Amino acid sequence: MKKKIIQKRLKISKLHKRYFIIILIILILTNIGLALNEMMKKETIEETQVSASFSNTPGITYKVYLKENDLFSDSFLPEGSGYFSALIDHIELSFNNQFQGDNGAEYEGNYSLLGEITGWEGGTETPSPAWTKQFVVSSKKSFHTTDSELFFSQSANIDYTHFNAFAVRVGELTGYNTSYTMKVTMAINYTVMTEDGKAEGSLQPSLTIPLDVKYFKITKAGNEEIKNDITKTVEVQAPVDYVKIILFSTATLFCLLLLIPLISSVEPTLTDMQRRKIKKHFKAHGKRLVGVEKNLTDEALSACYVHSLEDIIKISDEIERPIFYVFQNDLADINEFFIIESDKAYLYKIQDYHDTGKNKKDSEKSELSTESCDSTAAVTG
Repeated sequence: MKKKIIQKRLKISKLHKRYFIIILIILILTNIGLALNEMMKKETIEETQVSASFSNTPGITYKVYLKENDLFSDSFLPEGSGYFSALIDHIELSFNNQFQGDNGAEYEGNYSLLGEITGWEGGTETPSPAWTKQFVVSSKKSFHTTDSELFFSQSANIDYTHFNAFAVRVGELTGYNTSYTMKVTMAINYTVMTEDGKAEGSLQPSLTIPLDVKYFKITKAGNEEIKNDITKTVEVQAPVDYVKIILFSTATLFCLLLLIPLISSVEPTLTDMQRRKIKKHFKAHGKRLVGVEKNLTDEALSACYVHSLEDIIKISDEIERPIFYVFQNDLADINEFFIIESDKAYLYKIQDYHDTGKNKKDSEKSELSTESCDSTAAVTG
């Protein structure tokens, strides 16, 4: 027996094929259009750009000059040391600031040295001022430049003995003995102006000296570099969203992969429809069907043709006989199922999709079926 080769090819009705092709083409064109629109869009967004950058670096230096004494041979002690208040003559302070910016930027402002003596509340975890006394160490001075750099400084001598004695007198006057400090600050106010805007700010590098103590250390604060920017808002072209482009491109490719086999698909033939019908029968009743190599019916048997496979299933259950069919490599070639009981054959002829109507032979079989089935019914009833 020759084995029939069945081509595995997508088969779909002409109407469904037309609908699917139209839908896929619309999806492909839509995705291509969206991808091109994303690549060629002229949308703008607002972006903040730095038009000028500048920095201020305050600096503080000091020397503690001593009275003549038998303990130290030098006339002064350097920064970071510990100091005995009884040996101090005066303290020399020097404040400065280094400005760096862009050429063309206008940098202006003023600075002065200010002093403040504070008496602190005692017995609290977070000390707060009980009283303060402010004074001017050096008067206000101005600065102005359009260069990219500017350095200015201010020095002063602090009479430690004078301010220390002042703190002692306040304690005697108020009868409230507490801790005292003197802070000297360089108050800097500045403005940086460019064509794109301006920036204002202030700096307060300071130095703190304890008062009315026998031994102390001096601390610095606010002398860190401070950087600033002058920004402007500009409109720029929005960046291309490559994630969207990849998404649309992937969708287009997917639709093309579906479209290619769909275009090459063919309309199912009548044989394909016949094969599909047989498959349904085997799926629903496969356990009841027995394949044989040749047809077991002959002219000696009286034939009874039934209307459907369900009818022949009922007969099989009633008389407890298997349902046979002639095995074929191609399911489309199977055209009947039958049951044999003694001298009778119950047959179910599968409607052939190639047939356009019942012919004369079918009519004769139908007449034979009626006669045979009537006699069978009398036996089985």
